[in-house]
Amino acid sequence: MASPTVAQWEALEHILYYLKGSPGRGLLYTDYGHTKIECFCDADHAGSKATRRSTTGYCVFVGGNLISWRSKKQGIVSKSSAEAEYRAMSQSVQEIVWVLQLMKEIGITTVLPAKLWCDNKAALHIASNSVFHERTKHIEIDCHFIRDKIKENVVSTGHVRSDDQLADLLTKALNGTRVEYLCNKLGMTNIYAPT
Repeated sequence: MASPTVAQWEALEHILYYLKGSPGRGLLYTDYGHTKIECFCDADHAGSKATRRSTTGYCVFVGGNLISWRSKKQGIVSKSSAEAEYRAMSQSVQEIVWVLQLMKEIGITTVLPAKLWCDNKAALHIASNSVFHERTKHIEIDCHFIRDKIKENVVSTGHVRSDDQLADLLTKALNGTRVEYLCNKLGMTNIYAPT
């Protein structure tokens, strides 16, 4: 903020334009008759031009309703897109475990396993393959708790097409049409929209 650039000013204008155009936008919660937990996770490999760190994004649904989401730059530089996605999966599983514990504490039973959707087949393979390969040694051991949660039937993984990846909204710069599509998929409604 001490010395903003033109690019930062343009980014601010985009944010303000979005906010001005959507004063009535919010989440509408609906009873879909189930308490299944689903999570969409994504990462942009080396998306930061300054640090080359990736950004993790995830959104968690309970009973078909969006209840938790996050977008955060990863703490270290990932050497591959699979590593960046696997780290995003790790953060997502931590959030799923937290949501499961919260649901248990407030007395709501959930259907297990929770579904973790990812669009990177290599990261899904690393998570489901119990054989430790030489090529995966650079991923920290603490990230491999995903495998434990799969074995414990807390989480199951699944592939989602990149076009259907809801977490793209949290990790990538998108155009207005794509943003509108993803906002609708996340359950966002505009109370001022004509009916």
